[in-house]
Amino acid sequence: MSIATVLDDLRLSLPDIAETARVRRPVVSTWRRRHAGGPHPFPEPVAERHGSPRFQASDVVAWIEATGLGNNEQFRADVALGASLDVDDPQLAERLRTGFAAMLALKAATDEPLAALDGEDLLDLADEVDPHDDHLYAEIAALGPDQERVAALADLAADAAFTPGAAAEALVADRHRARRLELTASALAPAALHLVARLAAQVGGEGTVADPNPGCGDLLRAVLAGADGIDVPTALVPSGHRAARRRLAAHGWTPATLDADGSTPLPPSGALVVTQIPSTGTPELSDLEVLRRVDEIVLGLHPHQRAIVIGPASALAEATDARTEAVRSALLRTDRLRAALVLPPGLVTDRSRQRLGLWVLGAPPDVSIADRWTMVADLSDQPFDETFARGVVDDLLTDIEASLGGLDTVRAHSFRFARFVKVAQHLARGGSLVEPGQPVARGSLDDGGAAAVRITELTAMLDGGTRPSLGARVERGEAVQVRQAGLGALADERRVRRVPGNRLDAAHVVDAPERDPELTRVLGVDELTGSRPWGSRGIDTLLFAEAYPSGRLTEPGDVVVTSTPHPAAAVDHDGFSVVESPAWVLRVTRRPKRDDGAWPGAVVVPGMVARDVGAQAPGAKRWRAWETRLVSEDQADEVARVLRAADARAAAARRELAHLDELAEALCDGVAAGVVRMRLDETTHP
Repeated sequence: MSIATVLDDLRLSLPDIAETARVRRPVVSTWRRRHAGGPHPFPEPVAERHGSPRFQASDVVAWIEATGLGNNEQFRADVALGASLDVDDPQLAERLRTGFAAMLALKAATDEPLAALDGEDLLDLADEVDPHDDHLYAEIAALGPDQERVAALADLAADAAFTPGAAAEALVADRHRARRLELTASALAPAALHLVARLAAQVGGEGTVADPNPGCGDLLRAVLAGADGIDVPTALVPSGHRAARRRLAAHGWTPATLDADGSTPLPPSGALVVTQIPSTGTPELSDLEVLRRVDEIVLGLHPHQRAIVIGPASALAEATDARTEAVRSALLRTDRLRAALVLPPGLVTDRSRQRLGLWVLGAPPDVSIADRWTMVADLSDQPFDETFARGVVDDLLTDIEASLGGLDTVRAHSFRFARFVKVAQHLARGGSLVEPGQPVARGSLDDGGAAAVRITELTAMLDGGTRPSLGARVERGEAVQVRQAGLGALADERRVRRVPGNRLDAAHVVDAPERDPELTRVLGVDELTGSRPWGSRGIDTLLFAEAYPSGRLTEPGDVVVTSTPHPAAAVDHDGFSVVESPAWVLRVTRRPKRDDGAWPGAVVVPGMVARDVGAQAPGAKRWRAWETRLVSEDQADEVARVLRAADARAAAARRELAHLDELAEALCDGVAAGVVRMRLDETTHP
């Protein structure tokens, strides 16, 4: 079959024409309008699909070649990559699509043009290449009378893309334009595929990769393509996953077969298991089912075999329902989880807000069971484009490689992203596995009374003169294990409550003179980050009540918080303020309602929460993961009182500094202009 005949059977949409001609979409509409008449009129549409016109590919090719428009001299050849077969029957369209993919895999196995073969010869070649019908024979046979036409299309597409593998990738990429939801719901962005490929090359090493759940082969293709230094990387795929096999075969990789379901132990050759759950082309799974699939993989691993699993962070890392957490805890007890990551949102192309988790499984560390650890890292705020920054990936990979070693390796490595969690301690407390918050304390420390002495010295120094006393009286105590908790876990126990800020019209917020009785104080990001003095803005009290009937005021002791542009917080000791969004309020419960929670006898102190929020890393945006220290109930009131006094003194000091700066500036301006004259005050400066 000739190329001209193939082009007669292809239909192009306006976006197809623009993409293939390498111009922007509006340019094609301009062509249609400006060249509606004349010696070379733009072709008329021959069909319509979903309200959009479709054009015969041969007509468009002839018009582009006659006018010389566009930016692609190889338009005739490349048109096959942006074209779709004009088939209204969904079943026939799917049969043609899978047959086209099979033809590309067949073309990768032969040097002769497929268009030169008739239907019988095509079947003979398919039987020779795929004697056990693992991936392509049935699909080519199902084409029937369309075999020769699709074979010619495969020749054209492979020539346009230079290789059958590149043409197969173009066919897979077309799933988004064609709205094939079953193949796009879990499709990973290039940055995620690149990260997994780099990680597989780092921890795998032998070139044999197994995927018990390959879907359409996204991960396997990325990992095999990234296997630098390995001449012939090998893939292991369960039987029945024909789409993945066809895709790999188009690239020249012939995958070996696992057992029927891929769940039995893998060959003892050191194969690296790499999988996504759920993968593209497979049904949606609940978090519980995701973890059960991971459990099957863990049970099938050999003692020193490694695996990489990527899936929803809600299942692999975050605190969820009790049943899901119980299954994850059982997986942790196997001590095979060596590293757990949380990745930023946007790595699932059709779900911009979903976050992914990534597990690296390996042999347990050679330490006692009580001391075994898992490395955790949060990359939620790391930017990415087509890939993550090279330095980010390199540092992360070295962190993971070090975590897979022994205790000496861990001690010798300087970690950038990693934080270590003892498995036994996590199982005891539960909750999220990967906390992106900055740890605020690292255990008990007997300082020999140094802290008590220093606090006494500072109090004596600060209480001198006429300033109000802080009232801090301290004595040495006995060192204990520091108790700290994530704000999310405290919220689950109802010890703290998040209250959203108010969305205010900017025209309603005015500069507030001190103690104006008609204004209610407004607190927002500017006050928390120090851009504006505390209490320098307000809103008319009656206007707020009228314009914002659902508006909320703070209560005394509320912690006003923001995560933008970085975590910051302050305690509103007086209360009755309007908090402007995106700032919000963290309201602390004075005492736990019962003493049988996760932290019996421990109390949350607002002033300590504010300081611990301010100590978080600039990129830590998820408030539920921020950690704060807890204090014993008998110390809570005294700590809160002294922290409030310290805040008041700090606010007074800031006001005094502002007044001193204003004095100096006014003095310089006045003396320079001659409107102010200075004289010596002999009473104070004899």
